[in-house]
Amino acid sequence: MKTKFIKIFIFFFLLQFHNILYAQEKIAYIDIDKLLNESIAGKLITKKIENKYKEDLEIFKKTETELMKEEKEIISQKNILSSEEFNKKVLEFKKKLNNFKDQKNASRNKINEIKSKSTTILIKNINPLIEEYAKQNLIDIILPKDNILIARSDLEITDIILKLLNEKIKEIKID
Repeated sequence: MKTKFIKIFIFFFLLQFHNILYAQEKIAYIDIDKLLNESIAGKLITKKIENKYKEDLEIFKKTETELMKEEKEIISQKNILSSEEFNKKVLEFKKKLNNFKDQKNASRNKINEIKSKSTTILIKNINPLIEEYAKQNLIDIILPKDNILIARSDLEITDIILKLLNEKIKEIKID
């Protein structure tokens, strides 16, 4: 009985030892957000989007000021105009206001679309660099940093990929 137990124990021990020997996969992790925000191309994308946002904001502030003046003017004419004329001006103003809101939403959507497209393009350019690096360095698995609870810092390859990215991709064209 004891010999049977020892044989089973040795069998499982060897099985575990065998699994440990073959479990020597090389793993690394990468911070995608850092690549998107700190790469030359990523910074240019952010700068272009911010400039577009500022341009649109200036236009919208000017239009908003004009609309506020027009609203005050309409309110001041309430007692002077007939109710039909006053209601007509109010309806026209509401149309202008709705048009302004639509333009603002369209601008916001356009900026979000540009950001999304440019980020997608940048990620598509990053992926081959990561794949090439993994092949050259015999890395079996590369995980996103967001999905890691604890890991050794020497397993992070973000800075290496960032350097490669900055060497190969200087700019991403956006609409």
